[in-house]
Amino acid sequence: MLKSKTPTILSAAALAVAVFGATPAGHAAGRLILAKGSVGTAQLKKDAVTGPKVKNGSLTAADFKPGTLGAAPAGPKGDTGPKGDPGAQGPKGEKGDPGDRGPAGPAGISGHRVVLSNGLTLNPGKSASAIAVCPTGEKALGGGFQLSPGATATFSSTDANHETWIVTARNDAATQGWVQAVAICGTVAQ
Repeated sequence: MLKSKTPTILSAAALAVAVFGATPAGHAAGRLILAKGSVGTAQLKKDAVTGPKVKNGSLTAADFKPGTLGAAPAGPKGDTGPKGDPGAQGPKGEKGDPGDRGPAGPAGISGHRVVLSNGLTLNPGKSASAIAVCPTGEKALGGGFQLSPGATATFSSTDANHETWIVTARNDAATQGWVQAVAICGTVAQ
């Protein structure tokens, strides 16, 4: 009687798969048993694929149902803790009468601007004063100056009425220099 050689070939292929596993020889033996792509979801029994059978790192978040990844489910609610010490509280203040307001303060400063004087020529070894004049009705709130290299400011201030900013400078350079006064002007409510 003639026996088929198929069971012997399948047994040898199964043995090669078991022995060689994920080696190229094992993959070649596996293709003798099952054609590539011949086993899919429809051929797998329920719960046939378990955690130990899945290669680490082969699954992505898209392979899981929404809400199944992430933190572990919350446990049961714990008992309520004891109430804390409220601490010392001072007496509550009373609300004042809405009519108890002080007089309104002055409007303050508005419309500030920077005003520059004309640049004043400083001959070598000489001193001169430049004056930045605020527009009528405005006061000099502050000020300063700009100097050429080699020039030194010897005075910088507002006048007695706070309408101008005055700068006096001396030119210690061997060449002609310049000085310019800068005033910060604004309207001051009285």
